[in-house]
Amino acid sequence: MKLIVKTLYGAEDILCRELEQLGAKNITAQRRAVNCEGDTKTLYKINLWSRFALRVLVPVLDFQANTAEDIYSAVYAFDWQKYLSPDKTIAIDHISFSPTFPDSQFLALKTKDAIVDKIREKCGSRPYVDVENPDILLNVHATSDGIKVSLDASGAPLNKRGYRDMTIGHATNEALAAALVELSGWTPDMTLIDPMCGTGTICIEAAMKARNIAANFYRKQSFGFTQWLNFDEKIWKDVRQEAKQVQNNCRLNIIGSDIDGNSLDVAKLATLDLGLNHDIRIMRKAIREQERTTEEGIIITVPPAYKEIRIVREDFDPEAPRRRYADRDRFERVNEMDDFFKEATYYLSRKFPDHDAWIFNTNLKAMDAIEYSAEKTFTIYNGSQEGRFCLYPF
Repeated sequence: MKLIVKTLYGAEDILCRELEQLGAKNITAQRRAVNCEGDTKTLYKINLWSRFALRVLVPVLDFQANTAEDIYSAVYAFDWQKYLSPDKTIAIDHISFSPTFPDSQFLALKTKDAIVDKIREKCGSRPYVDVENPDILLNVHATSDGIKVSLDASGAPLNKRGYRDMTIGHATNEALAAALVELSGWTPDMTLIDPMCGTGTICIEAAMKARNIAANFYRKQSFGFTQWLNFDEKIWKDVRQEAKQVQNNCRLNIIGSDIDGNSLDVAKLATLDLGLNHDIRIMRKAIREQERTTEEGIIITVPPAYKEIRIVREDFDPEAPRRRYADRDRFERVNEMDDFFKEATYYLSRKFPDHDAWIFNTNLKAMDAIEYSAEKTFTIYNGSQEGRFCLYPF
């Protein structure tokens, strides 16, 4: 079975190594993705275990097309009833780099029409579209080389681990946090400090790696492949049971701190739910209040990229009920972080001598303002935003 494993730009190499450990074969890195091959068990293991993957796609159809009729005919000819039935809802993710079909929405529409018509012809009724929470998610990707239709084996993105019930807008992407931990070279015998931990993503991802807890072991949403008609429940149970058996209880010293009480509450709740509260200490402290607890260690942190300023609208009645004017304020991001980055690294260098400090950010201007020379730099994107992950040996 051919697989396409999506990831962040800059994380392809570490994903290749991870996929090899998970049993994948014929692994080749692409831009923001890794192509590989594996059996059903490998597919399930990648979804459960991968710390760096965002989605796993299973290509089922690859064809050339010059007209809308070509698209419809090629998709209609496929045996879709192997994977979905009329009682399943579907949605189609779509992207096009094809000069012939620049409108990816049109591609998705023709693909959907062909699939539902084929199921209706074979089964007497058709599946319906649910863009919010579909049972079966498909992906249509068009380039100048052709059109590829894939089944999305993951469903919801794999970075949504399920260990946080609450959502914070500026929380670090879980796959990004795991990649930062991996690229830093941190090992469980080292003290890890995140002095701007926010909701604790870096701390949690490090602890889960050290304890050998599968990245999506506690995920609450079902995986996409569990809705396919060829889903093998026995193999899936075996994969989960094996993952449970290899977890360990190694001793860890991970410290996260921040000044945002709401974010820290989310972090503490997540560590409790995961049983990691003895491995991760969460505390409310500013950088200037930090205290070194070990002679050596490693710092991995993601400072806030931008400062938010409140812009108050002038066209609202302050006497009116607040609920009617929830939009009276808006927030704008401003690039005024140079001084903050200078101050933060100044305090880190004095509070934590003999510590390696790894700092990631997408605010490249603020990163350039740091008055220390980076010994090592990785480029990794957070979504569409270019970021730098730099090592400053204090």
